[in-house]
Amino acid sequence: MTGSDYRESYVRLQNQLLARQGLTARASDVDLPGISRIHVLEFGAGEPVVFLHGGAGIGAEHLAVAARLGKRFRVIVPDRPGHGLSGDFNYRRDLLKANVDFVRELLDALGIQRAALVGNSYGGFMALCFALAHPARVSRLVILSFAPGFTRRLPLMMRLMVTPVVGRLLGATVGRPSIKSTQFFFSKLIVAHLDRMPPELVELETLHSKRHGRSTMSLFKEGMTARGFRPRYVLLSKLPSVRVPTSFLWGERDAFMTVEEARAIAGLVGGARFDVIPGAGHMPSWDEPEATARLIEGELGVGDLGSEARLAPSLGGIRLPSVS
Repeated sequence: MTGSDYRESYVRLQNQLLARQGLTARASDVDLPGISRIHVLEFGAGEPVVFLHGGAGIGAEHLAVAARLGKRFRVIVPDRPGHGLSGDFNYRRDLLKANVDFVRELLDALGIQRAALVGNSYGGFMALCFALAHPARVSRLVILSFAPGFTRRLPLMMRLMVTPVVGRLLGATVGRPSIKSTQFFFSKLIVAHLDRMPPELVELETLHSKRHGRSTMSLFKEGMTARGFRPRYVLLSKLPSVRVPTSFLWGERDAFMTVEEARAIAGLVGGARFDVIPGAGHMPSWDEPEATARLIEGELGVGDLGSEARLAPSLGGIRLPSVS
């Protein structure tokens, strides 16, 4: 598939997904020098809220939540470098610096001095890196389920992807991009309710995997080994240094880390709030979009936080996941 064919197919599917949500988006391509051409969808007006999607994902994963938040905020949903409609990107570099550079240059290009960051999975790791480096530019940090900088531990399926020989065999067989392999991967690791993923989103994820497999694999190989997330990228010891208002919204059925472990990690961030999204997996935006949007609105100062929202606990007697 040529680049123009890919873009035409992707835009068609993304527009269908937007129509399903009753959304009209402002779409643009932003050139970030030294990084890539970045595709951005924007909704609404007001204080800016930037969604940062996960490692092998796309911005469209969060449209169901953006649909609600766009009524009160300027919601910005980019495809990260090497994903979706953005240009290719080689992640074999210092991920900490790459994360900070991307968010800073994106905000600068959009004329945004300060924004709330909502990061899911790798997007949470990216948002955390930026909040540590530029706290004055983050109005609120929302970690939406597990972010890989919390621990080395990762599911076996992900570690096998970067294991020599085994990883190549998986990529050539069950990991070959297809609707079936996308559904398998998402059902095992990403969502608790596969039936709630619209067919257009499954097709978009599959199309993206076919186009950007090299960028995604460069990210996996830089960030992971067969033993898990690389130690130099584990930021657990940095969490007490976070100086921005922080919220952890955790999918009750997140396959990457239990609620109890997540509470302990949240407790490292002074004044952090912690809440559980019942019934949701690693990507709550499609598992429980209404509950997810309502909680994010509450954390941003609009709406009801719900009865479960509370400060993260102190760490007395709580065991944190091992970094080694």
